[in-house]
Amino acid sequence: MASRRKLIAGLGALASGSAAAVGTGAFTTASAQRTTQVNVAADSSGYVGISANGPYASGTGNGQLELDFSSSNSQGVFGDGKGLNPDSEYNFDNVFQVANQAAGGDVRIICTTSGFNLDNLEIEAVGGTGLSSSPQSLLAEDYTDPVNAPKLAQPDSFTVDLTMETNGSTDNAAGGTLTIHAARSNEYESADFSSLF
Repeated sequence: MASRRKLIAGLGALASGSAAAVGTGAFTTASAQRTTQVNVAADSSGYVGISANGPYASGTGNGQLELDFSSSNSQGVFGDGKGLNPDSEYNFDNVFQVANQAAGGDVRIICTTSGFNLDNLEIEAVGGTGLSSSPQSLLAEDYTDPVNAPKLAQPDSFTVDLTMETNGSTDNAAGGTLTIHAARSNEYESADFSSLF
């Protein structure tokens, strides 16, 4: 009888040890439905506000900002001209504005570009109180450390100037895509943001 009690106690100890090894959860997966509210606003009304300042920028039908330096510019600023001259440099000041419209502190702002057929493209922030200099480059490629990226205080804004240097070709599709990235100053070293540097 005594040996049977020892065997049962031993099996109990073995069973509890196995449970600890595989985890003590009573289920493998769970699902719970919750209400979530998300508002998608036009660029000018977003947490990072992006709004047109001059005749080269306008809002699209879905509220996104579009830059147009072509002869099809709806503002008619280029008259009879068809495009930028080859082997030339053009400066466009005060093209659009970026504003920190979300509560919670400073944000870092940088830009990446793709698809441009230009010899050089400069994108600079002007006038914000958090900038280390004015103008300060917004291009991610100009920085090796996120800590040096342009800072936008809350609430504050800066305007954006563009400089385009064309090459020798008369390419009708020299434009591309400009992507604005924003991250809170205390989180800008996260993997997604710092990978741009």
